[in-house]
Amino acid sequence: MNQNSFDKFPEALQAALARLNVLVGEETLDYFYELYDSETGGFYYSISSRDSKEMTPFAEGTCFVQEALLAGGMTLPDWYKEKVGKWIQSHQDESDGFFYEELWGKITSGPRLNRDLAYSKSILSRCGYKQLYALPEDRIKSEGIASNATLPEYLQSEEKMTEYLDSLDWSQKSIWSTGQKLSTAGSLIKAAGLYDLTRNYIKAKQNLNTGLFGEGLGWMNTNGAMKLSAFFTSTEHPYPNSELAIESVKRLYTGDTPPTSATFIWNPFVLLKRILDYAGENTDKLRALLYESGADIVNRAIDCALLLKRDDGGFAGNLTRGSKLQQGYLYGHGLRWESDLDGTLIAGQRLYSAIYSVFGLTAPSNYYLSRNDEFWERCKNKPETVKSLPRPEGALSPSGAMEPVR
Repeated sequence: MNQNSFDKFPEALQAALARLNVLVGEETLDYFYELYDSETGGFYYSISSRDSKEMTPFAEGTCFVQEALLAGGMTLPDWYKEKVGKWIQSHQDESDGFFYEELWGKITSGPRLNRDLAYSKSILSRCGYKQLYALPEDRIKSEGIASNATLPEYLQSEEKMTEYLDSLDWSQKSIWSTGQKLSTAGSLIKAAGLYDLTRNYIKAKQNLNTGLFGEGLGWMNTNGAMKLSAFFTSTEHPYPNSELAIESVKRLYTGDTPPTSATFIWNPFVLLKRILDYAGENTDKLRALLYESGADIVNRAIDCALLLKRDDGGFAGNLTRGSKLQQGYLYGHGLRWESDLDGTLIAGQRLYSAIYSVFGLTAPSNYYLSRNDEFWERCKNKPETVKSLPRPEGALSPSGAMEPVR
């Protein structure tokens, strides 16, 4: 099929796909500019994060903005790559190879630690920079698990890995958290030689009634399945019971309960994309399952995403208010009117690109190109950030720490 042609699709689906441009309007660029920090080259989580004392730009959000800009046809200028590359390098700890945010220092652990590792590596790669010290996964391969006290004990043996997997909560209410813990540790699990064991364990936990994970059928099940699908990203190991999973996503998206958060809207499409990307000779057959209800699914996704659109130019992570926490860590005040980078990337560019991909199309990638030079010139000349709000109330991290660790 011609990747840039809608001709194969029913007319209603063609019309739905044509609406996707509303998710990547140029006002998002103005929102990104407002979050830019001229000192570091990083980006803040939200407007209230930018304006709050002690809040800092962070690697994950910075990686999000770069992803959105590049997907829209923009480039990263050399002066910016140098600034942000050196900033990210400064986060790496020589003793263990992980990257630590200025705000929390070494109080991070588990998924947060692994996410910061992944996003920091991505930023360095995009900017043409390398890490200053050996990465944790490289240390595992060359020195073994015991050489790095920061690494989790479960990586030490198959027995300990199985014990760890047994200890996780695989129920519907916790399946996203379980998937998050495992998927963010994927590179470390692979380096330790425990990837096949983990994938087989996950496969045995699948709900054979839905093709998802956890009991029942709800949006949280698709969230968990999306995270765990990261272990099924090869044609040798495709997602198991994929037809069941596709039918479950269709039932949710055409059912009575709409998705109410950016992740609930986007995650099912990531799951579908991974299923189809590695389905091999079954790809066309599986994709055809989406054609009949495709228009309803796409229109509902767009309509629900637009409910998260805010006047500041971005998207909120959920319907009720801006997000105060990200992955359990304090980022801002979570004001009702404000967007955040999580919601903006997920309900905007990522949803836009994922839907195109699910239907075998290449997403247009020039929608920000005309503003490339103007955007970066504004960023280059942006004044230093002025902190006008008090530090947000609450613990900085799930550990309960109330003060930053520098």
